[in-house]
Amino acid sequence: MKQKRSKRMDLRLKLYSIILVPLLAMGGLILWATNYSSENSSLMTMQHNNQKLAVNIASEMGKESALINSLYTSASEESSEYKTLREQLVKARLQSGALYVYMYNKTPNGWVYTVDGADWGDAEYSPYGTAFELNPQTLERLVSGEVVTTGIVEDPVWGKLMSSFTPIKDSQGTIIGYLGMDQSAAEVERVSAITLNHTYGKVIPIFAVVLILSFLIMLLVVRGILRQVSEIKVSLEQVASGNLQVVSTRMTNDQLGDISNLINTMVMQITNIMKGIQQGSSTLQQSSKNIAETSLRNQRQSEELSRAIEEIAIGSMKQAEETERSVQHSENLGIIMNEVGSYVEQFTHTSEQLSELQVQVTRQHEMLLDKGRENAKLVEDQQNISKSLTTRSELASSISGQIHNILKQTQILSLNASIEAARVGEAGKGFGVVANEMGHLAQESERSIQEIDEILSSFVQEIHHMGTHLDSNMLAAKEQEEQIAACLQSFKQVSHLSSEVNELAQRLENRTIHMQSIRQEVEQHLSYIASATEETSAMSEEVSASAVEQQRSANELSGISGQLANLADQLKSSSDQFHIESSDSETN
Repeated sequence: MKQKRSKRMDLRLKLYSIILVPLLAMGGLILWATNYSSENSSLMTMQHNNQKLAVNIASEMGKESALINSLYTSASEESSEYKTLREQLVKARLQSGALYVYMYNKTPNGWVYTVDGADWGDAEYSPYGTAFELNPQTLERLVSGEVVTTGIVEDPVWGKLMSSFTPIKDSQGTIIGYLGMDQSAAEVERVSAITLNHTYGKVIPIFAVVLILSFLIMLLVVRGILRQVSEIKVSLEQVASGNLQVVSTRMTNDQLGDISNLINTMVMQITNIMKGIQQGSSTLQQSSKNIAETSLRNQRQSEELSRAIEEIAIGSMKQAEETERSVQHSENLGIIMNEVGSYVEQFTHTSEQLSELQVQVTRQHEMLLDKGRENAKLVEDQQNISKSLTTRSELASSISGQIHNILKQTQILSLNASIEAARVGEAGKGFGVVANEMGHLAQESERSIQEIDEILSSFVQEIHHMGTHLDSNMLAAKEQEEQIAACLQSFKQVSHLSSEVNELAQRLENRTIHMQSIRQEVEQHLSYIASATEETSAMSEEVSASAVEQQRSANELSGISGQLANLADQLKSSSDQFHIESSDSETN
Protein backbone atom coordinates (compact mmCIF):
# COMPACT_ATOMS: atom_id res chain seq x y z
CA MET A 1 0.00 0.00 0.00
CA LYS A 2 2.91 2.34 0.72
CA GLN A 3 4.37 1.62 -2.68
CA LYS A 4 1.10 2.56 -4.39
CA ARG A 5 0.90 5.75 -2.32
CA SER A 6 4.44 6.79 -3.26
CA LYS A 7 3.74 6.27 -6.96
CA ARG A 8 0.57 8.37 -6.71
CA MET A 9 2.58 11.14 -4.99
CA ASP A 10 5.21 10.97 -7.73
CA LEU A 11 2.56 11.56 -10.40
CA ARG A 12 1.11 14.43 -8.39
CA LEU A 13 4.54 16.05 -8.07
CA LYS A 14 5.09 15.69 -11.80
CA LEU A 15 1.77 17.37 -12.58
CA TYR A 16 2.51 20.18 -10.12
CA SER A 17 5.92 20.63 -11.69
CA ILE A 18 4.48 20.73 -15.20
CA ILE A 19 2.20 23.63 -14.18
CA LEU A 20 4.34 25.51 -11.64
CA VAL A 21 7.63 25.52 -13.54
CA PRO A 22 6.22 27.40 -16.59
CA LEU A 23 4.47 29.86 -14.26
CA LEU A 24 7.69 30.55 -12.35
CA ALA A 25 9.66 30.80 -15.59
CA MET A 26 7.07 33.21 -16.96
CA GLY A 27 7.32 35.29 -13.78
CA GLY A 28 11.10 35.42 -14.02
CA LEU A 29 10.87 36.40 -17.67
CA ILE A 30 8.38 39.16 -16.84
CA LEU A 31 10.67 40.52 -14.10
CA TRP A 32 13.68 40.45 -16.43
CA ALA A 33 11.73 42.15 -19.22
CA THR A 34 10.50 44.77 -16.76
CA ASN A 35 14.03 45.45 -15.50
CA TYR A 36 15.40 45.60 -19.07
CA SER A 37 12.61 47.90 -20.28
CA SER A 38 13.06 50.16 -17.26
CA GLU A 39 16.80 50.51 -17.82
CA ASN A 40 16.37 51.19 -21.53
CA SER A 41 13.59 53.66 -20.88
CA SER A 42 15.70 55.49 -18.30
CA LEU A 43 18.70 55.50 -20.61
CA MET A 44 16.69 56.83 -23.54
CA THR A 45 15.14 59.53 -21.33
CA MET A 46 18.54 60.62 -20.01
CA GLN A 47 20.00 60.58 -23.54
CA HIS A 48 17.16 62.75 -24.80
CA ASN A 49 17.46 65.18 -21.86
CA ASN A 50 21.25 65.33 -22.11
CA GLN A 51 21.10 65.91 -25.89
CA LYS A 52 18.43 68.60 -25.48
CA LEU A 53 20.50 70.30 -22.75
CA ALA A 54 23.64 70.17 -24.92
CA VAL A 55 21.73 71.74 -27.82
CA ASN A 56 20.45 74.54 -25.57
CA ILE A 57 23.92 75.28 -24.19
CA ALA A 58 25.36 75.22 -27.74
CA SER A 59 22.62 77.65 -28.82
CA GLU A 60 23.56 80.03 -25.98
CA MET A 61 27.26 79.70 -26.83
CA GLY A 62 26.45 80.48 -30.48
CA LYS A 63 25.39 83.97 -29.38
CA GLU A 64 29.01 84.52 -28.33
CA SER A 65 30.35 83.94 -31.84
CA ALA A 66 32.45 87.10 -31.70
CA LEU A 67 34.22 85.96 -28.50
CA ILE A 68 34.78 82.46 -29.98
CA ASN A 69 36.25 83.82 -33.23
CA SER A 70 38.41 86.27 -31.27
CA LEU A 71 39.64 83.41 -29.08
CA TYR A 72 40.67 81.46 -32.20
CA THR A 73 42.69 84.54 -33.25
CA SER A 74 44.49 85.06 -29.93
CA ALA A 75 44.70 81.37 -28.95
CA SER A 76 45.61 82.23 -25.37
CA GLU A 77 44.11 81.17 -22.04
CA GLU A 78 45.04 84.58 -20.56
CA SER A 79 42.72 86.40 -22.91
CA SER A 80 39.47 87.83 -21.67
CA GLU A 81 37.58 85.87 -24.32
CA TYR A 82 38.85 82.53 -22.93
CA LYS A 83 37.97 83.48 -19.35
CA THR A 84 34.49 84.68 -20.32
CA LEU A 85 33.71 81.56 -22.27
CA ARG A 86 35.05 79.29 -19.52
CA GLU A 87 32.90 81.08 -16.91
CA GLN A 88 29.86 80.43 -19.07
CA LEU A 89 30.74 76.73 -19.44
CA VAL A 90 31.32 76.32 -15.69
CA LYS A 91 27.96 77.97 -15.05
CA ALA A 92 26.21 75.69 -17.55
CA ARG A 93 27.87 72.63 -16.00
CA LEU A 94 26.78 73.56 -12.48
CA GLN A 95 23.23 74.39 -13.53
CA SER A 96 22.77 71.19 -15.56
CA GLY A 97 24.49 68.87 -13.10
CA ALA A 98 26.67 67.53 -15.88
CA LEU A 99 29.98 65.86 -15.12
CA TYR A 100 31.99 67.63 -17.78
CA VAL A 101 31.24 70.45 -20.31
CA TYR A 102 33.82 71.58 -22.89
CA MET A 103 34.36 73.15 -26.32
CA TYR A 104 36.58 71.86 -29.12
CA ASN A 105 37.20 72.64 -32.76
CA LYS A 106 38.74 71.24 -35.96
CA THR A 107 42.08 72.88 -36.95
CA PRO A 108 44.59 72.13 -39.76
CA ASN A 109 46.58 70.18 -37.11
CA GLY A 110 43.54 68.09 -36.13
CA TRP A 111 40.84 68.25 -33.45
CA VAL A 112 41.82 70.22 -30.27
CA TYR A 113 40.20 71.40 -27.04
CA THR A 114 39.42 75.16 -27.03
CA VAL A 115 37.65 75.81 -23.70
CA ASP A 116 37.38 73.36 -20.78
CA GLY A 117 34.40 73.94 -18.46
CA ALA A 118 36.16 72.45 -15.40
CA ASP A 119 36.58 74.41 -12.16
CA TRP A 120 39.40 76.97 -12.10
CA GLY A 121 41.20 75.06 -9.42
CA ASP A 122 40.98 71.73 -11.25
CA ALA A 123 44.54 70.75 -12.20
CA GLU A 124 43.35 68.03 -14.59
CA TYR A 125 41.53 70.35 -16.97
CA SER A 126 42.42 70.26 -20.70
CA PRO A 127 44.45 73.33 -21.76
CA TYR A 128 43.76 75.18 -25.00
CA GLY A 129 45.15 73.24 -28.00
CA THR A 130 45.15 69.83 -26.29
CA ALA A 131 44.48 67.04 -28.82
CA PHE A 132 40.87 65.89 -28.82
CA GLU A 133 40.19 62.24 -29.67
CA LEU A 134 36.82 60.82 -30.70
CA ASN A 135 35.37 58.11 -32.93
CA PRO A 136 35.99 59.10 -36.61
CA GLN A 137 32.41 58.25 -37.57
CA THR A 138 31.09 60.53 -34.81
CA LEU A 139 33.40 63.33 -35.97
CA GLU A 140 32.12 62.96 -39.56
CA ARG A 141 28.54 63.25 -38.35
CA LEU A 142 29.39 66.37 -36.33
CA VAL A 143 31.07 67.99 -39.33
CA SER A 144 27.90 67.34 -41.36
CA GLY A 145 25.92 69.23 -38.69
CA GLU A 146 24.34 66.31 -36.75
CA VAL A 147 23.88 66.06 -32.98
CA VAL A 148 25.36 62.81 -31.60
CA THR A 149 24.58 61.17 -28.25
CA THR A 150 26.45 58.03 -27.22
CA GLY A 151 25.39 55.22 -24.96
CA ILE A 152 26.98 54.45 -21.59
CA VAL A 153 30.72 53.88 -21.98
CA GLU A 154 33.46 53.00 -19.51
CA ASP A 155 36.06 55.76 -19.04
CA PRO A 156 39.27 54.81 -17.17
CA VAL A 157 39.25 58.15 -15.25
CA TRP A 158 35.59 59.17 -14.88
CA GLY A 159 34.04 55.69 -14.85
CA LYS A 160 30.70 55.06 -16.58
CA LEU A 161 29.38 58.10 -18.41
CA MET A 162 27.21 59.21 -21.33
CA SER A 163 28.23 61.95 -23.80
CA SER A 164 26.39 64.35 -26.15
CA PHE A 165 28.15 66.28 -28.94
CA THR A 166 26.62 69.12 -30.94
CA PRO A 167 27.94 71.79 -33.33
CA ILE A 168 27.92 75.47 -32.24
CA LYS A 169 26.45 77.73 -34.91
CA ASP A 170 26.36 81.51 -35.20
CA SER A 171 23.35 83.59 -36.21
CA GLN A 172 24.05 82.82 -39.85
CA GLY A 173 23.98 79.05 -39.24
CA THR A 174 27.76 78.66 -39.75
CA ILE A 175 29.53 76.12 -37.50
CA ILE A 176 32.12 78.00 -35.37
CA GLY A 177 32.94 75.17 -32.96
CA TYR A 178 31.64 72.12 -31.17
CA LEU A 179 30.26 71.49 -27.64
CA GLY A 180 30.66 68.29 -25.65
CA MET A 181 28.76 67.31 -22.47
CA ASP A 182 29.48 64.20 -20.36
CA GLN A 183 26.82 62.93 -17.94
CA SER A 184 27.60 60.37 -15.20
CA ALA A 185 25.88 57.01 -15.53
CA ALA A 186 25.05 57.09 -11.83
CA GLU A 187 22.19 59.43 -12.62
CA VAL A 188 20.89 56.97 -15.19
CA GLU A 189 21.10 54.15 -12.66
CA ARG A 190 19.33 56.30 -10.05
CA VAL A 191 16.47 57.11 -12.40
CA SER A 192 16.31 53.46 -13.49
CA ALA A 193 16.13 52.27 -9.87
CA ILE A 194 13.27 54.68 -9.10
CA THR A 195 11.38 53.60 -12.22
CA LEU A 196 12.01 49.92 -11.46
CA ASN A 197 10.70 50.24 -7.91
CA HIS A 198 7.49 51.82 -9.16
CA THR A 199 7.12 49.10 -11.77
CA TYR A 200 7.77 46.25 -9.32
CA GLY A 201 5.19 47.78 -6.96
CA LYS A 202 2.55 47.18 -9.63
CA VAL A 203 3.77 44.02 -11.35
CA ILE A 204 4.59 41.80 -8.33
CA PRO A 205 1.11 41.94 -6.66
CA ILE A 206 -0.57 41.21 -9.97
CA PHE A 207 1.76 38.27 -10.57
CA ALA A 208 1.15 36.94 -7.00
CA VAL A 209 -2.63 36.98 -7.52
CA VAL A 210 -2.27 35.23 -10.89
CA LEU A 211 0.04 32.62 -9.31
CA ILE A 212 -2.41 31.88 -6.46
CA LEU A 213 -5.37 31.54 -8.82
CA SER A 214 -3.34 29.30 -11.11
CA PHE A 215 -2.35 27.12 -8.12
CA LEU A 216 -5.98 26.69 -7.03
CA ILE A 217 -7.10 25.81 -10.52
CA MET A 218 -4.16 23.42 -10.74
CA LEU A 219 -5.27 21.62 -7.55
CA LEU A 220 -8.76 21.04 -8.96
CA VAL A 221 -7.44 19.84 -12.34
CA VAL A 222 -4.81 17.56 -10.80
CA ARG A 223 -7.34 16.05 -8.39
CA GLY A 224 -9.67 15.10 -11.28
CA ILE A 225 -6.77 13.70 -13.30
CA LEU A 226 -5.53 11.60 -10.37
CA ARG A 227 -9.02 10.15 -9.72
CA GLN A 228 -9.31 9.07 -13.35
CA VAL A 229 -5.76 7.68 -13.34
CA SER A 230 -6.48 5.72 -10.14
CA GLU A 231 -9.59 4.21 -11.74
CA ILE A 232 -7.61 3.27 -14.88
CA LYS A 233 -4.83 1.72 -12.74
CA VAL A 234 -7.27 -0.42 -10.73
CA SER A 235 -8.93 -1.68 -13.93
CA LEU A 236 -5.59 -2.59 -15.53
CA GLU A 237 -4.48 -4.42 -12.35
CA GLN A 238 -7.61 -6.59 -12.48
CA VAL A 239 -7.02 -7.33 -16.18
CA ALA A 240 -3.40 -8.23 -15.41
CA SER A 241 -4.60 -10.66 -12.73
CA GLY A 242 -6.77 -12.45 -15.33
CA ASN A 243 -10.17 -10.90 -14.61
CA LEU A 244 -11.74 -9.97 -17.97
CA GLN A 245 -15.12 -9.09 -16.40
CA VAL A 246 -13.92 -5.68 -15.10
CA VAL A 247 -15.54 -2.40 -16.25
CA SER A 248 -13.60 0.93 -16.07
CA THR A 249 -15.68 4.00 -15.06
CA ARG A 250 -15.18 7.26 -17.02
CA MET A 251 -14.87 10.27 -14.66
CA THR A 252 -13.50 13.02 -16.96
CA ASN A 253 -14.35 14.25 -20.43
CA ASP A 254 -10.76 14.36 -21.70
CA GLN A 255 -8.09 11.98 -23.05
CA LEU A 256 -7.98 10.08 -19.73
CA GLY A 257 -11.72 9.43 -20.04
CA ASP A 258 -11.08 8.21 -23.59
CA ILE A 259 -8.43 5.86 -22.19
CA SER A 260 -10.98 4.46 -19.73
CA ASN A 261 -13.36 3.73 -22.61
CA LEU A 262 -10.49 2.20 -24.61
CA ILE A 263 -9.71 -0.08 -21.65
CA ASN A 264 -13.27 -1.38 -21.72
CA THR A 265 -13.03 -1.90 -25.49
CA MET A 266 -9.66 -3.64 -25.06
CA VAL A 267 -11.10 -5.99 -22.42
CA MET A 268 -13.95 -6.91 -24.78
CA GLN A 269 -11.52 -7.59 -27.64
CA ILE A 270 -9.20 -9.61 -25.41
CA THR A 271 -12.21 -11.63 -24.29
CA ASN A 272 -13.13 -12.38 -27.90
CA ILE A 273 -9.51 -13.24 -28.68
CA MET A 274 -9.26 -15.64 -25.75
CA LYS A 275 -12.48 -17.32 -26.83
CA GLY A 276 -11.07 -17.70 -30.32
CA ILE A 277 -7.83 -19.07 -28.90
CA GLN A 278 -9.67 -21.66 -26.86
CA GLN A 279 -11.74 -22.67 -29.88
CA GLY A 280 -8.72 -22.78 -32.18
CA SER A 281 -6.40 -24.72 -29.87
CA SER A 282 -8.12 -28.02 -30.71
CA THR A 283 -8.03 -27.15 -34.40
CA LEU A 284 -4.33 -26.38 -34.06
CA GLN A 285 -3.70 -29.78 -32.47
CA GLN A 286 -5.46 -31.55 -35.34
CA SER A 287 -3.58 -29.40 -37.88
CA SER A 288 -0.23 -30.29 -36.28
CA LYS A 289 -1.01 -33.98 -36.77
CA ASN A 290 -1.88 -33.37 -40.45
CA ILE A 291 1.35 -31.38 -40.91
CA ALA A 292 3.38 -34.22 -39.45
CA GLU A 293 1.84 -36.73 -41.90
CA THR A 294 2.34 -34.33 -44.84
CA SER A 295 5.98 -33.75 -43.87
CA LEU A 296 6.63 -37.51 -43.95
CA ARG A 297 5.16 -37.78 -47.48
CA ASN A 298 7.20 -34.75 -48.61
CA GLN A 299 10.34 -36.32 -47.17
CA ARG A 300 9.91 -39.53 -49.18
CA GLN A 301 9.14 -37.58 -52.37
CA SER A 302 12.21 -35.39 -51.80
CA GLU A 303 14.47 -38.44 -51.54
CA GLU A 304 13.16 -39.83 -54.86
CA LEU A 305 13.51 -36.42 -56.53
CA SER A 306 17.05 -36.06 -55.23
CA ARG A 307 18.10 -39.38 -56.79
CA ALA A 308 16.56 -38.44 -60.17
CA ILE A 309 18.26 -35.05 -60.12
CA GLU A 310 21.65 -36.63 -59.38
CA GLU A 311 21.32 -38.81 -62.49
CA ILE A 312 20.38 -35.77 -64.60
CA ALA A 313 23.34 -33.83 -63.20
CA ILE A 314 25.78 -36.64 -64.13
CA GLY A 315 24.45 -36.73 -67.72
CA SER A 316 24.64 -32.94 -67.95
CA MET A 317 28.26 -32.96 -66.79
CA LYS A 318 29.20 -35.50 -69.48
CA GLN A 319 27.39 -33.46 -72.14
CA ALA A 320 29.18 -30.32 -70.95
CA GLU A 321 32.58 -32.04 -71.27
CA GLU A 322 31.78 -33.16 -74.84
CA THR A 323 30.61 -29.67 -75.73
CA GLU A 324 33.80 -28.14 -74.32
CA ARG A 325 35.92 -30.49 -76.47
CA SER A 326 33.87 -29.51 -79.55
CA VAL A 327 34.38 -25.85 -78.73
CA GLN A 328 38.13 -26.47 -78.41
CA HIS A 329 38.23 -28.15 -81.85
CA SER A 330 36.24 -25.28 -83.30
CA GLU A 331 38.69 -22.80 -81.81
CA ASN A 332 41.65 -24.71 -83.33
CA LEU A 333 39.86 -24.71 -86.70
CA GLY A 334 39.32 -20.97 -86.31
CA ILE A 335 43.04 -20.43 -85.68
CA ILE A 336 43.92 -22.38 -88.86
CA MET A 337 41.32 -20.44 -90.86
CA ASN A 338 42.69 -17.18 -89.49
CA GLU A 339 46.17 -18.20 -90.67
CA VAL A 340 44.77 -19.09 -94.13
CA GLY A 341 42.97 -15.76 -94.16
CA SER A 342 46.22 -13.95 -93.33
CA TYR A 343 47.96 -15.82 -96.17
CA VAL A 344 45.13 -14.90 -98.54
CA GLU A 345 45.41 -11.27 -97.46
CA GLN A 346 49.16 -11.36 -98.09
CA PHE A 347 48.61 -13.02 -101.48
CA THR A 348 45.99 -10.39 -102.38
CA HIS A 349 48.28 -7.61 -101.23
CA THR A 350 51.16 -9.04 -103.33
CA SER A 351 48.87 -9.36 -106.37
CA GLU A 352 47.76 -5.76 -105.93
CA GLN A 353 51.37 -4.62 -105.65
CA LEU A 354 52.22 -6.64 -108.79
CA SER A 355 49.35 -4.97 -110.67
CA GLU A 356 50.49 -1.55 -109.53
CA LEU A 357 54.10 -2.38 -110.52
CA GLN A 358 52.92 -3.66 -113.96
CA VAL A 359 51.00 -0.42 -114.50
CA GLN A 360 54.03 1.63 -113.53
CA VAL A 361 56.43 -0.40 -115.75
CA THR A 362 53.96 -0.28 -118.67
CA ARG A 363 53.68 3.48 -118.28
CA GLN A 364 57.48 3.81 -118.14
CA HIS A 365 57.96 1.57 -121.23
CA GLU A 366 55.34 3.57 -123.10
CA MET A 367 57.20 6.71 -122.20
CA LEU A 368 60.47 5.04 -123.24
CA LEU A 369 58.87 3.98 -126.54
CA ASP A 370 57.76 7.56 -127.14
CA LYS A 371 61.27 8.79 -126.34
CA GLY A 372 62.77 6.19 -128.75
CA ARG A 373 60.46 7.32 -131.49
CA GLU A 374 61.37 10.92 -130.82
CA ASN A 375 65.11 9.98 -130.88
CA ALA A 376 64.64 8.11 -134.17
CA LYS A 377 62.95 11.15 -135.62
CA LEU A 378 65.80 13.34 -134.36
CA VAL A 379 68.38 10.95 -135.91
CA GLU A 380 66.45 11.06 -139.17
CA ASP A 381 66.44 14.86 -139.03
CA GLN A 382 70.17 14.81 -138.34
CA GLN A 383 70.71 12.55 -141.37
CA ASN A 384 68.80 15.01 -143.55
CA ILE A 385 70.85 17.87 -142.10
CA SER A 386 74.05 15.87 -142.71
CA LYS A 387 73.07 15.27 -146.37
CA SER A 388 72.26 18.94 -146.78
CA LEU A 389 75.62 19.89 -145.25
CA THR A 390 77.40 17.46 -147.59
CA THR A 391 75.66 19.02 -150.60
CA ARG A 392 76.50 22.52 -149.43
CA SER A 393 80.12 21.49 -148.71
CA GLU A 394 80.46 20.10 -152.24
CA LEU A 395 78.93 23.33 -153.57
CA ALA A 396 81.41 25.32 -151.45
CA SER A 397 84.28 23.19 -152.89
CA SER A 398 83.14 23.95 -156.46
CA ILE A 399 82.91 27.66 -155.59
CA SER A 400 86.42 27.45 -154.12
CA GLY A 401 87.71 26.02 -157.46
CA GLN A 402 86.11 28.90 -159.31
CA ILE A 403 87.70 31.37 -156.94
CA HIS A 404 91.04 29.57 -157.45
CA ASN A 405 90.75 30.04 -161.25
CA ILE A 406 89.94 33.74 -160.71
CA LEU A 407 93.00 34.10 -158.53
CA LYS A 408 95.24 32.51 -161.21
CA GLN A 409 93.88 34.94 -163.76
CA THR A 410 94.46 37.78 -161.29
CA GLN A 411 98.08 36.67 -160.83
CA ILE A 412 98.56 36.54 -164.60
CA LEU A 413 96.95 39.95 -164.90
CA SER A 414 99.19 41.31 -162.13
CA LEU A 415 102.29 39.88 -163.88
CA ASN A 416 101.26 41.43 -167.19
CA ALA A 417 100.63 44.74 -165.49
CA SER A 418 104.05 44.64 -163.86
CA ILE A 419 105.66 43.97 -167.21
CA GLU A 420 103.78 46.79 -168.86
CA ALA A 421 104.67 49.15 -165.99
CA ALA A 422 108.33 48.26 -166.33
CA ARG A 423 108.19 48.81 -170.03
CA VAL A 424 106.55 52.17 -169.65
CA GLY A 425 109.18 53.29 -167.19
CA GLU A 426 108.79 56.08 -164.75
CA ALA A 427 105.29 56.88 -165.82
CA GLY A 428 104.03 53.43 -164.99
CA LYS A 429 105.76 53.18 -161.63
CA GLY A 430 102.55 53.71 -159.63
CA PHE A 431 100.70 51.23 -161.72
CA GLY A 432 103.51 48.78 -161.06
CA VAL A 433 103.08 49.18 -157.35
CA VAL A 434 99.37 48.43 -157.69
CA ALA A 435 100.17 45.44 -159.79
CA ASN A 436 102.59 44.14 -157.17
CA GLU A 437 100.00 44.59 -154.48
CA MET A 438 97.41 42.74 -156.52
CA GLY A 439 99.91 39.95 -156.90
CA HIS A 440 100.53 39.79 -153.22
CA LEU A 441 96.81 39.88 -152.58
CA ALA A 442 96.25 37.09 -155.04
CA GLN A 443 98.92 34.99 -153.38
CA GLU A 444 97.39 35.54 -149.95
CA SER A 445 93.92 34.80 -151.29
CA GLU A 446 95.27 31.61 -152.82
CA ARG A 447 96.67 30.55 -149.47
CA SER A 448 93.34 31.35 -147.75
CA ILE A 449 91.44 29.37 -150.39
CA GLN A 450 93.78 26.43 -149.88
CA GLU A 451 93.09 26.55 -146.15
CA ILE A 452 89.34 26.77 -146.82
CA ASP A 453 89.63 23.76 -149.14
CA GLU A 454 91.41 21.82 -146.43
CA ILE A 455 88.74 22.77 -143.83
CA LEU A 456 85.91 21.89 -146.21
CA SER A 457 87.59 18.56 -146.98
CA SER A 458 87.90 17.69 -143.30
CA PHE A 459 84.33 18.95 -142.68
CA VAL A 460 83.00 16.76 -145.47
CA GLN A 461 84.86 13.79 -144.01
CA GLU A 462 83.40 14.45 -140.57
CA ILE A 463 79.93 14.78 -142.06
CA HIS A 464 80.32 11.44 -143.83
CA HIS A 465 81.56 9.91 -140.53
CA MET A 466 78.62 11.43 -138.62
CA GLY A 467 76.21 10.08 -141.22
CA THR A 468 77.63 6.61 -140.68
CA HIS A 469 77.02 6.94 -136.89
CA LEU A 470 73.56 8.31 -137.44
CA ASP A 471 72.71 5.31 -139.62
CA SER A 472 73.88 2.95 -136.89
CA ASN A 473 71.90 4.95 -134.27
CA MET A 474 68.85 4.78 -136.47
CA LEU A 475 69.13 1.01 -136.66
CA ALA A 476 69.63 0.78 -132.87
CA ALA A 477 66.57 3.04 -132.22
CA LYS A 478 64.43 0.85 -134.47
CA GLU A 479 65.66 -2.29 -132.69
CA GLN A 480 65.00 -0.64 -129.28
CA GLU A 481 61.52 0.35 -130.39
CA GLU A 482 60.80 -3.22 -131.45
CA GLN A 483 62.13 -4.55 -128.11
CA ILE A 484 60.01 -2.08 -126.11
CA ALA A 485 56.95 -3.05 -128.11
CA ALA A 486 57.69 -6.72 -127.38
CA CYS A 487 58.11 -5.87 -123.64
CA LEU A 488 54.78 -4.03 -123.65
CA GLN A 489 53.13 -7.05 -125.18
CA SER A 490 54.70 -9.26 -122.47
CA PHE A 491 53.53 -6.88 -119.74
CA LYS A 492 50.03 -6.96 -121.11
CA GLN A 493 50.09 -10.73 -120.70
CA VAL A 494 51.49 -10.30 -117.16
CA SER A 495 48.71 -7.80 -116.37
CA HIS A 496 46.11 -10.30 -117.59
CA LEU A 497 47.64 -13.02 -115.40
CA SER A 498 47.80 -10.59 -112.42
CA SER A 499 44.12 -9.77 -112.84
CA GLU A 500 43.26 -13.46 -112.86
CA VAL A 501 45.42 -14.02 -109.74
CA ASN A 502 43.76 -11.06 -107.99
CA GLU A 503 40.31 -12.38 -108.88
CA LEU A 504 41.28 -15.81 -107.59
CA ALA A 505 42.60 -14.30 -104.35
CA GLN A 506 39.37 -12.29 -103.94
CA ARG A 507 37.24 -15.43 -104.37
CA LEU A 508 39.49 -17.26 -101.91
CA GLU A 509 39.17 -14.39 -99.42
CA ASN A 510 35.37 -14.40 -99.77
CA ARG A 511 35.32 -18.16 -99.20
CA THR A 512 37.52 -17.70 -96.13
CA ILE A 513 35.23 -15.00 -94.73
CA HIS A 514 32.21 -17.22 -95.36
CA MET A 515 33.97 -20.11 -93.60
CA GLN A 516 34.80 -17.76 -90.67
CA SER A 517 31.15 -16.73 -90.35
CA ILE A 518 30.07 -20.38 -90.44
CA ARG A 519 32.69 -21.22 -87.80
CA GLN A 520 31.50 -18.33 -85.61
CA GLU A 521 27.91 -19.55 -85.90
CA VAL A 522 29.05 -23.06 -84.96
CA GLU A 523 30.97 -21.65 -81.99
CA GLN A 524 27.92 -19.64 -80.94
CA HIS A 525 25.72 -22.73 -81.13
CA LEU A 526 28.31 -24.70 -79.19
CA SER A 527 28.52 -21.88 -76.63
CA TYR A 528 24.75 -21.88 -76.34
CA ILE A 529 24.78 -25.64 -75.89
CA ALA A 530 27.59 -25.39 -73.33
CA SER A 531 25.89 -22.58 -71.41
CA ALA A 532 22.57 -24.46 -71.56
CA THR A 533 24.32 -27.58 -70.31
CA GLU A 534 25.98 -25.62 -67.53
CA GLU A 535 22.68 -23.99 -66.63
CA THR A 536 21.02 -27.41 -66.65
CA SER A 537 23.78 -28.75 -64.41
CA ALA A 538 23.55 -25.72 -62.14
CA MET A 539 19.78 -26.00 -62.05
CA SER A 540 20.11 -29.69 -61.27
CA GLU A 541 22.44 -28.85 -58.43
CA GLU A 542 20.07 -26.13 -57.24
CA VAL A 543 17.09 -28.48 -57.48
CA SER A 544 19.12 -31.15 -55.69
CA ALA A 545 20.01 -28.62 -53.03
CA SER A 546 16.36 -27.58 -52.91
CA ALA A 547 15.35 -31.21 -52.54
CA VAL A 548 17.81 -31.61 -49.68
CA GLU A 549 16.53 -28.34 -48.23
CA GLN A 550 12.95 -29.54 -48.68
CA GLN A 551 13.83 -32.78 -46.95
CA ARG A 552 15.44 -30.83 -44.13
CA SER A 553 12.39 -28.54 -44.05
CA ALA A 554 10.14 -31.60 -43.88
CA ASN A 555 12.13 -32.83 -40.90
CA GLU A 556 11.91 -29.40 -39.31
CA LEU A 557 8.20 -29.25 -40.15
CA SER A 558 7.73 -32.58 -38.43
CA GLY A 559 9.48 -31.21 -35.35
CA ILE A 560 7.47 -28.00 -35.58
CA SER A 561 4.22 -29.94 -35.77
CA GLY A 562 5.13 -31.61 -32.48
CA GLN A 563 5.99 -28.20 -31.02
CA LEU A 564 2.65 -26.86 -32.28
CA ALA A 565 0.84 -29.66 -30.53
CA ASN A 566 2.65 -28.83 -27.29
CA LEU A 567 2.00 -25.12 -27.88
CA ALA A 568 -1.69 -25.78 -28.43
CA ASP A 569 -1.87 -27.64 -25.13
CA GLN A 570 -0.03 -24.82 -23.35
CA LEU A 571 -2.21 -22.18 -25.05
CA LYS A 572 -5.38 -23.94 -23.94
CA SER A 573 -4.14 -24.27 -20.38
CA SER A 574 -3.12 -20.56 -20.36
CA SER A 575 -6.45 -19.35 -21.78
CA ASP A 576 -8.29 -21.35 -19.15
CA GLN A 577 -6.70 -19.11 -16.49
CA PHE A 578 -8.77 -16.06 -17.66
CA HIS A 579 -12.23 -15.54 -16.20
CA ILE A 580 -14.46 -15.12 -19.26
CA GLU A 581 -18.18 -14.55 -19.08
CA SER A 582 -19.83 -17.52 -20.80
CA SER A 583 -22.69 -16.92 -23.24
CA ASP A 584 -25.89 -18.94 -23.32
CA SER A 585 -25.02 -20.58 -26.62
CA GLU A 586 -21.73 -21.83 -25.27
CA THR A 587 -23.42 -23.16 -22.10
CA ASN A 588 -25.91 -25.14 -24.15
